[in-house]
Amino acid sequence: CEEACCKKKSKLGSSSPTRSVAQTSTATSASSRAVARTSASKGRAKSTVRSEKTAQRKEVTTKSKKATGVRSTSAPAGSTAGAGSVSKERSKAPQLPIPPKKGLRYSDRDLVTFKKNIEKAREEAFDELRMLRERLEDLTNSESADESAIYSMHMAEQGSEAIEKEKTYAQIQRIQDYLRKLEEALQRIEDKTYGLCRMCGILIAKERLLAVPITTLSASYKIHQTCPTDGVDRIVAKSSDALK
Repeated sequence: CEEACCKKKSKLGSSSPTRSVAQTSTATSASSRAVARTSASKGRAKSTVRSEKTAQRKEVTTKSKKATGVRSTSAPAGSTAGAGSVSKERSKAPQLPIPPKKGLRYSDRDLVTFKKNIEKAREEAFDELRMLRERLEDLTNSESADESAIYSMHMAEQGSEAIEKEKTYAQIQRIQDYLRKLEEALQRIEDKTYGLCRMCGILIAKERLLAVPITTLSASYKIHQTCPTDGVDRIVAKSSDALK
């Protein structure tokens, strides 16, 4: 009996490893099938995404081709518009100076009148310049006295005086430029070229020369930026400010 029991146990022990090996191989094959299914599903998903991207690219390419075709067909109209704009720009181009005709000038009598007008304007400018310089000197002396005083003035008052000095400096500069241009006008009178428009080559209207003795442009060009076709300067401005 004991020998029979031992034989049964040995048979059972030898069969159990075989069953475990079989079960392990079955589980391995099942997991490999699952992995294969997962990889197959991933491959299908990737192929689907690729096909969608390819379709989108084709659609974008088709749209760009259509847009290019529309632009190419509309190019002639654009070129025509561009030619029109170029012609407008050419028409708006600045005019070149026209030289005056030989012997064109004001008479000696007119030049004497203009010279007297310029000298009068120069005297008035010198008087104004003298007053401005006196004003600037007063402001400078006042500032020096305030700095030496025990109690200085308020900051706002100091600021107002500084602004007043800057304005006086600017006015002095303007008068000095005006006097320089008056001297140049006197030189043109000596050269007998006073009153000639430097752009149109015509005689500037006498009324304009008397109102603005330093001018070198005709009223026609100053107002309209064009030269008169008949060569005669006419003042058609509603106010004298437009002629300055």
